[in-house]
Amino acid sequence: MKLPPLKLSRKWLIFSVTATGTFMGTLDGGIVNIALPSMAKQFGANIENIQSVVSIYLLAVTCFLPVFGKLSDMYSRKKMYLGGFALFGVGSVLCSLAGNLPFMVFARALQGLGSSAMMANSQAIIAKAFSGKTRGRALGGIGAVVALGSLAGPAVGGFLIQHFGWPSVFWVNVPVCLIGIWRGLQIIPRFEPIQKMRMDIWGAVCFILASFAFLYALNEGPGKGWSSATILGAFAAAILFFGGFFMREKTAKTPFIGLSIFKIPAISYGYAVAVLGFMAIFCNSVLFPFYTTDILHIDAVQTGLLILPFPIALAVTSTVSGVLSERYPARIITTVGLGFIITGTLMFAFIGTSPSFFYIGLAQFIIGSGSGTFQVPNNNTVISAAPKNKLGIVSSVNALARNAGMIMGIALSVAVYAAVQSYFESAGLPHTQAFMHGYQAAMLFGAGAAFIGGIISAAR
Repeated sequence: MKLPPLKLSRKWLIFSVTATGTFMGTLDGGIVNIALPSMAKQFGANIENIQSVVSIYLLAVTCFLPVFGKLSDMYSRKKMYLGGFALFGVGSVLCSLAGNLPFMVFARALQGLGSSAMMANSQAIIAKAFSGKTRGRALGGIGAVVALGSLAGPAVGGFLIQHFGWPSVFWVNVPVCLIGIWRGLQIIPRFEPIQKMRMDIWGAVCFILASFAFLYALNEGPGKGWSSATILGAFAAAILFFGGFFMREKTAKTPFIGLSIFKIPAISYGYAVAVLGFMAIFCNSVLFPFYTTDILHIDAVQTGLLILPFPIALAVTSTVSGVLSERYPARIITTVGLGFIITGTLMFAFIGTSPSFFYIGLAQFIIGSGSGTFQVPNNNTVISAAPKNKLGIVSSVNALARNAGMIMGIALSVAVYAAVQSYFESAGLPHTQAFMHGYQAAMLFGAGAAFIGGIISAAR
């Protein structure tokens, strides 16, 4: 049975529930990044190993996004979204109890599965509830919520870590999960599923295994060595399973994703820009806390304060960008945003060992402005171009592109950093100078990714 048109007040109540899940995810991300040095010290891990706490979360999210997107098109989008809330809460409790790095990685993987179910459905729920001009404003509002979570994360995380230890940062997710589930049961309607759609199990398995193998190789390459048998084997497995996935997509009666969506220019260009944009943004997410700890010698609270300009700028520009996307071509707004990201990333590349806090804050503000400016119109373009019967899968692959960019940005920037830092350290340079050479190379890599994204955005 088709639902009657939703009243505007009901639409914004639905928005509030999706905003709660978005807030929780971004809050957790900001807190965990700040907690990495403390975790590394307790677990006896180096930068290359401790990054797995972030990367395994993104890995789990990315590999399963299309699965949850497909299931939401087939069954209840509401149940899938709220089930993700519950699983994220369970994972948060286990993270707080972790006594070693392997258990922490396992718990973060559970968190990632829960977040994947939420991410695969949040934009689709908004797209079903909102239409026309209000959709851009709703997506812009989600961008502002992302900024609010990012804003609260470093500040809250720094305070909790300093006074209660890093396990406390995961407990803040629990009440947010409970509130989100409670409100979601009351507010989110059961949008009509597509009953005739079926899941291609073999296609899904090939996609998950291929994505896992490829992203695992990127994540573990810096620590295990790019020429190691494990990493080469992972890349080989990725090629094998991706080949199986493409063959299955061409022969299956009901393909898992349906490669026809990539023939829609607005979608394919949007995905490419999302991958490159988030690669650039996340090049600094893991390395920056180590820069402030090892080079500037400041504590977690001060590090959190230095990150604050990023989410402040993100909150402002996401809202403005949502309104502008209703009036101007997305390619113009998106390209301008990527230009901001290039500028801020280059500022970090040439930051030196004794920058002023104003310089750091300005660089964070510029990158945050670029992030908020490029995301909203890019997302709106992709979602608006989605066929009605593939809204869930298009939305989930859009989130997949975003998260794949995050993982690649983290893994490749750490790989670039580690290779350059190791080279200069072996050449006899002191640790500080070697660190700065590696950090600069990683930031230049991020600026390059944003530059390529800008070219693609301008060309669409």
